[in-house]
Amino acid sequence: MYEHVGGEEPLRRLAEAFHRAAVADPLLGRMFRYTGDAHVRNLTAYFVEVFGHGDAFSTGVGGFEYVKKMHADLRISDEQRDRFVELMLAAADEAGLPGDARFRDRFAEQVRRAAAITTRASRLTQEELDSRHGTLGRWTW
Repeated sequence: MYEHVGGEEPLRRLAEAFHRAAVADPLLGRMFRYTGDAHVRNLTAYFVEVFGHGDAFSTGVGGFEYVKKMHADLRISDEQRDRFVELMLAAADEAGLPGDARFRDRFAEQVRRAAAITTRASRLTQEELDSRHGTLGRWTW
C-alpha cells in the first residue's frame, strides 16, 4: 500500500490534514490540542509503517505500546470513534490519496478497525492495558 499512495509525503499530508481537522473539531479537539507537531510526526511514522515501509514507528516512537499508552483512560465514546473515522477519511481526500475503490475500501476498513481497537483500549485501565500485548501489523490488500 505504501507504494500505491506514493510514499511518505502523501502520508505526511494525511497526518497533517487529520491533525488540523481533529484539533478544530468540537468533539475530538480536547484529545488532540496538546499534541502539536509531535502528533503529526508520530502519525506520519505510524502510517509509513502500517502501510508497509520500515519500522520507524515501532523502533523510534514505541510501537504498539506507545499506542496503548496514548489512548489509556481517554474513554473514547462511540460518537468520538465515528467522528475520528469521518475526519480521517476526509483527510485522505484533502491529502490527495488515491481515489480508486480498491484502495479507499481497504483504507476505510483499516481506519475503522484501528479506531475500534483504540476505542476499546481507551476504556481499559493502565493495568489492563499492560497485560495486553500486540503489534501494529500492516495494512495490506
